[in-house]
Amino acid sequence: MTDLHIPSPAKPHGGPALRDNARARTSRGAHRGPLAISIAGIAGLLALWELIVHTFDIPGYLLAGPWEALAEIAAAPGFYWQHSLMTLEASALGFGAGGVLGVICGAVIFYVPAIRHVLYPSLIAVNTIPKVAIAPLFIVWFGFGLESKSFVALSIAFFPLVISTFDGLASVPSELRELARINRASKWNQMRKIELIHCLPSIFTGMKISISMAVGGAVVGEFIAGNSGLGFVILVANSQVNLTSMFAAFICLAVMSLALFMVVDHLGRILLPWNVATSK
Repeated sequence: MTDLHIPSPAKPHGGPALRDNARARTSRGAHRGPLAISIAGIAGLLALWELIVHTFDIPGYLLAGPWEALAEIAAAPGFYWQHSLMTLEASALGFGAGGVLGVICGAVIFYVPAIRHVLYPSLIAVNTIPKVAIAPLFIVWFGFGLESKSFVALSIAFFPLVISTFDGLASVPSELRELARINRASKWNQMRKIELIHCLPSIFTGMKISISMAVGGAVVGEFIAGNSGLGFVILVANSQVNLTSMFAAFICLAVMSLALFMVVDHLGRILLPWNVATSK
């Protein structure tokens, strides 16, 4: 009797590597869609802005069109690049120092109740003071230089990270803490392996808020104590009623803030892949 041979199902060509490549292409395509929509939206807003300026024949001393502002940047790219770098440096220093101090302060406030009852209300009270009012104090302490502008950026970037760190630690489910207690985990291991990991998405949310605010803080510092930077360019343009130069600086600031926000967002996607998968 002849044995029947039943062929096994054919395996897909390429195996896991091909499937991984297909998933990667799908993921890249999924990211390109929102990016294209965002670019189209920005282009649409700029076109609407230009249309309003031309339709209503708004004089240049009241409102400059985006095309004029972009032409101003194209006419003096080195000038705007140099001043953008000055603002970027102050923003990055303020954001970095404010971020580290904010995370540490938020953790200390959460883990030490005695400090929380004293420090938390004080931080809220200090944060309500306009930073324009605090900036002259930094000039007295640190002079007319990068340090004073960076400290203004720090003072603005600091508070959102205090709040996001504290709220992130407070939102850790009690079941996870109970599980750590049952498994006799030390306080250090509980903080490092459970609470910090659970808190990271909240910290990155605070970072995305702080990075844009740090740019605004650096500009405020340049208003008060700057002889360079985009804030200084805006101040000089305002004194000369040169709205084209002013709006050119606004565009540079907008591009810088958007780029920094996207860097922090991309960093969060790389470091927290489980949070990206959960949010889809």
